Amino acid sequence: MTPLIRAHQTQKHPARGRVVAHERAAPHPIRFGPNLYIAHTQPGFEGIAADEIAARIRGAREIARRTVPDRAGMTIVFSPSAQKLAALRTVEDLFGLAGYRAGLAPETASLDKIRGAAREAPLVEQMLEARVKVSPGARAGRRLRFRVIARMAGEHEFRRVDFQRAVERGILERDDHTWRLEEGDAEVEFWATMIDAEFFLTVRLSDDRMRHREYKTAHRPASLRPSSAAALAWLSTPRADDVVLDPFCGAGTILIERANLGRYAMLIGSDRDPEALNAARTNVGNRYKPIQIENWDAAKLPLGDSSVDKIVTNLPWGVRYGTHGENRKLYPIWFNSFARVLKSGGTMVLLTAEWRLMHDLERSRKITPAKIIRVSVLGTPASIYVCDKV
Repeated sequence: MTPLIRAHQTQKHPARGRVVAHERAAPHPIRFGPNLYIAHTQPGFEGIAADEIAARIRGAREIARRTVPDRAGMTIVFSPSAQKLAALRTVEDLFGLAGYRAGLAPETASLDKIRGAAREAPLVEQMLEARVKVSPGARAGRRLRFRVIARMAGEHEFRRVDFQRAVERGILERDDHTWRLEEGDAEVEFWATMIDAEFFLTVRLSDDRMRHREYKTAHRPASLRPSSAAALAWLSTPRADDVVLDPFCGAGTILIERANLGRYAMLIGSDRDPEALNAARTNVGNRYKPIQIENWDAAKLPLGDSSVDKIVTNLPWGVRYGTHGENRKLYPIWFNSFARVLKSGGTMVLLTAEWRLMHDLERSRKITPAKIIRVSVLGTPASIYVCDKV
């Protein structure tokens, strides 16, 4: 018998560094139908995207969530409008669900069923029409060049390339358009995802502009993707009277994403790296006023006591900048500084991979997280800490 091929099944335990297996309970199959879309995030951020969708799009509701471990979080939503979904800040890519099949066995014989599901997928046309509305310039003619992006998670007898070829053959057999397989110059991207016994066939609706925002012309190493920065800002519960501080602002991504989530009183960014400050000023340009970008030390912030409503930041991880040993000394000092400038009732939203240091700070009562969200940032396990100051 052909051995089962295991995809994306292990990761290091965040607290102990040992390797543990993912134990995923079998999810309930979704109820497939029109107007279902999949919002992609980095893993762990999908719940934040679901919150933004529910808050900002009338009539939209989350149907289910799935994860391709270490690759993507998938928020499956019903929405009357694909165009409104394309305006979300916490989402990296948007897809229309064109076909779906559950209950597939892991054996190679399931490839014929996957091929048939791709051939008979009933909502390809609807999603092609949505794609034209979401991505200006997208073409919707009778002759279409396409390619298939294939992903697998779980244990299967067949390889990813076998899965991809089955989907490609199914699309070539469709009679709704004249389809031509063209890897290098495709007009339509089908994303085929196999998660355990579920097959999802989607049409990519968004283009690279959703993931790579036009304002971000200056980049820095370890800079957050805009969607992740927006997720941190969203967790701060934006208000029109917010004074928001990012004491490790880097290229300014968190501040800019906060500005795009709604009104505020003041944005303040600081960093000790002159090159990072230059990148932040370039990305900010003449927009997002009022805003300050300063060369400040996070341990000695020249701000008044209780002068800031929100602190939203990507803390140093001791990987690309600094070391774990330096962080062990500096984290308590930084948190004393944060506590001084943060108002009573204020909120801190902090991203870091330093679990042990954060656990030590929690034990010493320097922080009291109201929420801890486990995420993966470009394949690296990390956590978001949401802390309210009493």
